Amino acid sequence: MKTTVFDFNRIGLLFQRYFTERFNTEVIYWGIMVIVFMFIRNVDPLIIGLILIAGIFYAARFFREIHSRNNGVAFFMIPATQLEKLLVGIIMTSFYYFALMMITYAIGNILGTFANNMLASMDFIGLNIFHHSPLQWKLFESNIANTTVVFNSSSIPAYEANYTSLFKIFVSFLLVQSVYLFGSIYFKSNQALKTFLSVFVIQILLLIVLVIIVRLTGDGNIQINIDSSAINEWGKPVRIMLKTFLYLLIPFFWVVSYFRLTEKQV
Repeated sequence: MKTTVFDFNRIGLLFQRYFTERFNTEVIYWGIMVIVFMFIRNVDPLIIGLILIAGIFYAARFFREIHSRNNGVAFFMIPATQLEKLLVGIIMTSFYYFALMMITYAIGNILGTFANNMLASMDFIGLNIFHHSPLQWKLFESNIANTTVVFNSSSIPAYEANYTSLFKIFVSFLLVQSVYLFGSIYFKSNQALKTFLSVFVIQILLLIVLVIIVRLTGDGNIQINIDSSAINEWGKPVRIMLKTFLYLLIPFFWVVSYFRLTEKQV
């Protein structure tokens, strides 16, 4: 009997299997995240760091069952193609996880602000431990792009719209998740640590290659001369090329993950 490579019914059954097996864990996990966001709701660097770091461990452990003898056999015996299983993994570790992070942040922010203002209304013997504060959305008002760039002695604010900053966070999150999802399939144990070390070593090697190229093409001294005309001429194309490269890395790691998952089946 011919089996289709992609079927929405099987996709739905895979999601059903995931939530059936991990429903209690998911409820506890996201409940803890709400509590954490209640305390760090107004510190956007901590919020972004938590989203990225927690996402790393979530992605790095998603396919851990395929490395177990008993669980691995059960996983590959599931009547679904490897493409469907990987697609579910991508949706869960990237889009689902990021969406739930936004929801838990919103809930934690509202509950935290309400609790803070309620305690501030109470008189603890005049200690004034808590102070009234309005509801703020630090994550959506991220100041990552709120820097000032000086060109030709003129100050140009590099402010970007809130949705642009959030989009950059989401793209960075997708890239990190794609790397660690591949690591969860490739490495048999300690997936998060081994993936981190691999990325670190690759970055060091690329830096060494870059230094060697600069020394071979120059006079042996690395000098950086910033010129406004050079920035205007080369800055934008370089940024476009870099962004394009980073964007392409996301589907690249997804494709590599598919072939690695298929090999694991064999």
